[in-house]
Amino acid sequence: MQEELIKSLEDVGSGPIGWGHFVSKREIERNNEERNKKREEAMSKARESHLVVAALIATVTFAAAFTLPGGYKSDRGTAILAKKAAFIVFVISDAMSMVLSILAVFIHFLISLIHGLGMEKNKGKLLDCVILSKAGIQFTTAMLFMVATLFTMIGMGTMIIAFVTGTYAILEPFLGLAINTCLIGLSFFFLVYLVFWFLWKELQD
Repeated sequence: MQEELIKSLEDVGSGPIGWGHFVSKREIERNNEERNKKREEAMSKARESHLVVAALIATVTFAAAFTLPGGYKSDRGTAILAKKAAFIVFVISDAMSMVLSILAVFIHFLISLIHGLGMEKNKGKLLDCVILSKAGIQFTTAMLFMVATLFTMIGMGTMIIAFVTGTYAILEPFLGLAINTCLIGLSFFFLVYLVFWFLWKELQD
């Protein structure tokens, strides 16, 4: 009976003396649900790519921690360049990069867990409750996604610092080559600034 009433109202609204297409509550809910579904799909694809980047950073930095520049002392197994300032900065930045990237991987895993539990929790409830609760879940996942993205970007920066300082620690006797390598590595931050500046200009236009 309710569906027939809604259909009749739609017919009246679209008639010659009507006021246009009658938008029912069900249509609004359906549109919101479709919009949320598209947003979830886009977020899922973005999470997959970010997860690959974070996992790659974690893998590289983890391997770098056990293949230290300069090698090890044969008698003790400790790092040869352990007392050099550049080597100390390399170890600290490498550790920071690994921790931040693994934390980003953990947050992406947590987003999937929250999303899955939220869908199970809302099963069998009214559509209004599902839409409201999904909106809350989407806000939470969006915030976590932004935090994970920030951690991944900082991890990239600390990985570049680890590369620059590790290379400098090895090439310090060849000062010219060491400085040139450091400048090439540090150009990453300048290029990132140019990318963000270009994006900002495009958004302003």
